[in-house]
Amino acid sequence: MRFRKLLLALLAVAAVATPAFAQKKLSKEDKAKLPRIAILEFKAAPDAWHGWRFGGWGNQMSTISNQLRDLFTTEIMEKGKNKIRVIERERLSEIREELNFQQSGEVDTATVQKIGKLLGVKYVMTGKITRFAYKEGGFGTGWGVGALVSKVTGDGMAGAVAGSVNVKKASFTGRLDIRLIEVETGEILGAWKDEDKISDTSVKVAGTGAEVQYDEELVNKVFEPIVQRITPKLLRATVAAHEEE
Repeated sequence: MRFRKLLLALLAVAAVATPAFAQKKLSKEDKAKLPRIAILEFKAAPDAWHGWRFGGWGNQMSTISNQLRDLFTTEIMEKGKNKIRVIERERLSEIREELNFQQSGEVDTATVQKIGKLLGVKYVMTGKITRFAYKEGGFGTGWGVGALVSKVTGDGMAGAVAGSVNVKKASFTGRLDIRLIEVETGEILGAWKDEDKISDTSVKVAGTGAEVQYDEELVNKVFEPIVQRITPKLLRATVAAHEEE
């Protein structure tokens, strides 16, 4: 009797645990029914760069855009497995010339619909950086390093090179505005905004402190938490709209 109870208990646990470990594999037909989404290129609003005394990072907007799309793609694929399909960035690049961005960084509805139809998707996500603020903190190493190198090596040139890079403490604030658009109707199915901040992080500053060197890891630190919070909302809106059809 005791053995039978134990066996029934084990079977009950197995019945509950199995779905958690087993991943349902969709057929080609089921995959074809999943909603398809394209993530368009990100742009920065004209006043997005707060506190920057230079335009170096603004010139990296294409690189930052690719990072953001990769972050969203990874997050959507992980959290939306068997629920949604994402068009690869390379496929979108093939028809990049069809995109028509306005100065504000917005994409007009007609263009979104045109791109969506060319890609064969039902939904398009557009994104804009509305804030990427930089605020200086205290100094770390600086020109004193260059002077020390000059004294030790007796080489003024070596000291100048060593002193050409400072390490500062700084804070960065990033904000994203995201929209989900239905291609067929042009309707905005959802709009979200979120921001995050990292403080007292070390950054390398070139020359006399006029330009912070571009740092891909820094971009990820600022925007990845935002992407992680927005993605579930985007998925819920996409799946809900698809199920209503």
